[in-house]
Amino acid sequence: RRSGPMPESSARSRDAVSGSSDVLSSSNRGRRKRARAADDVTGPSLLGFVQVDVRSLDAAAVRAPKYEEPLECGQVSKRRDERLTTYDATNLRRLRGVNAGAGADLNQGFGTFRDRDRREIYPAPVHVIFGAIEASGQTKVLEDVDVITWRGNVSKLLTTAWNVSEAWTMEAELVNNRTIVLNVKETEEGLRKALTRDGRDERMCYWGYAFEEAACSEKPFEEPVDCMECFCCVVKTKMGDLNVLMAGEVDCFEGDAELANYVELKTSRVMNDERQVKRFEKEKLLKWWAQSFALGVRRIMVGFRDDHGRVVKTQMLETLKLPGYVVKHANSWTPKDALRCASAVLTKLKELLADEPSGTRVRVEYEPKKAKHRVNFIRDDSIPDFLPADARAKLMNDGSWRERGPQPTARPTSASEPPRDAPAPELSETASAMSIRARTEGRTNRIEYIRSLGPAALLYMQGKDPRRTLRGRVDDDTMGGIGIDPSIWIQQKANYTGIDAQTSPQMMNYDHKAAPASSAKSSGARRASSSGVGDAHDRASTENSDRENSQN
Repeated sequence: RRSGPMPESSARSRDAVSGSSDVLSSSNRGRRKRARAADDVTGPSLLGFVQVDVRSLDAAAVRAPKYEEPLECGQVSKRRDERLTTYDATNLRRLRGVNAGAGADLNQGFGTFRDRDRREIYPAPVHVIFGAIEASGQTKVLEDVDVITWRGNVSKLLTTAWNVSEAWTMEAELVNNRTIVLNVKETEEGLRKALTRDGRDERMCYWGYAFEEAACSEKPFEEPVDCMECFCCVVKTKMGDLNVLMAGEVDCFEGDAELANYVELKTSRVMNDERQVKRFEKEKLLKWWAQSFALGVRRIMVGFRDDHGRVVKTQMLETLKLPGYVVKHANSWTPKDALRCASAVLTKLKELLADEPSGTRVRVEYEPKKAKHRVNFIRDDSIPDFLPADARAKLMNDGSWRERGPQPTARPTSASEPPRDAPAPELSETASAMSIRARTEGRTNRIEYIRSLGPAALLYMQGKDPRRTLRGRVDDDTMGGIGIDPSIWIQQKANYTGIDAQTSPQMMNYDHKAAPASSAKSSGARRASSSGVGDAHDRASTENSDRENSQN
């Protein structure tokens, strides 16, 4: 938002911007002009922009950067009373099982739900990230970090190339001519929508928190559900040449409490036909993939619910397999293009800020309704200082905290716990193999988990190609494909009738292999509703080989 008309100097700079990803000239003469005009600037001014649609990225020959598997280097247990926040895993919850939450009524507890303040413009301050790093004793990661932010900002960048309707904004500052700190900020449109939700919208928003309660709590809904009580982990990763430090909320874990076993929980409406599945795969799976992939969360458990808020089906999805669901759709999203988009924005932002005086703050904006696929970088001196003084000193002094009082309490590390810097598996490894391998050392429910992955996972473990072993499309999900209403699927496959959509956990484990032989003839119905991961999987793996691949 501009506080007045664009100054003449900025207008000339704007005209110098080309129609592609070019920005203001970085020549010495251009820098001198900006320096002379600095005193005349009274409001926000455009520094440059970058086009992030796939065609523009192709034209600019932007290569997909490698993305290293994130490593956990800090933890935060947030509290509603910020003074009670601790830098440990106190709030990390355990998933009760692969069928946890099946059949749950997500309306329970709605009357006592404790929501966050939706009027908050800055819902995720960055000081928590620095507190977690300090408490973990891994402040060395700040010595060469290029980007510090919350996971939500990275997710926005990863999905922008296919985002044609949702505006976003974030604030940035380059510290010590090296580290970009990105702050989370709500858009005016987002705030308006949040504050004008009707009762139905508020209830549907609550269903996501209710599913987490149903899936993780031993005694669900005995206490009020509070969305401010959550666990966040801090990870370090690398996107191309950029070292990235980010924090993000984690819902739960299964197995040992470590990044490899963290699970994201999601809810979505159960689907009835191929059209709904296609839209789900092209739009919602993109957001889910970006959110989990960025932080290194390998699995997503989905509670598919009906219009009344009852969970009729649960499915465990593998993050790295999600791109395989959409390769059959024309003009669908890909991990390579998503990474190219995020890398292009961050790289250009760092180049622009390098030519500006120290302390310059920039608003990074994307408004697709005004300029589709164009990310603007706007210098705005009215942006408040969002970086804590001690954190700024840390970044300026190459890794040494100033002498301070008592340090935050960190979770004690057990002798049996592996070091945080232990080598992690490459992300090019199949998600099924990673998850199953992580469960082979005396863990329980291994057989149930393998079955939930479907026949393709067994073949991956054996090093076989599912396309040559399984007839037709490979579907690594249960009950007719991703998100398909199980009652409809059972009727199609086995000619069952009169089955209520509110299925029980026993029905969730219905063995379609035991269906009548005649059901094999209806493979066309399954082809329409299933999500192929056979030939699609190898394509997704090929894409991932070019990289080691809410606001929180």
